[in-house]
Amino acid sequence: MADKINDQALDTLFFKARTQNGWLPGVEVSDAQLRALYDIVKYGPTSANSCPARFVFLRSAEAKERLRPHLSEGNLAKTMAAPVVAIVAYDVEFYEHLPKLFPHDL
Repeated sequence: MADKINDQALDTLFFKARTQNGWLPGVEVSDAQLRALYDIVKYGPTSANSCPARFVFLRSAEAKERLRPHLSEGNLAKTMAAPVVAIVAYDVEFYEHLPKLFPHDL
């Protein structure tokens, strides 16, 4: 990496960023916003750019209810109130999908 991340970005990422504990009522997260987020994350550094992460976005009350039994009490209210919940998982057989998922093969 040739360029250094500027001090303001480092400060935001490592010193000012905190866990989100509340949400503005009625604020939606669009498909376009989720796609933009994914389009950044998919280029994260991984071994051979293999992208083993898998993402599931939950929006509906029904989907979040299925998640409820797996949440700690301290995270329950804010998770259930969130406009979208992202589940990030690791595919242990990611290599089977390399021809399809390699992000640089556009």
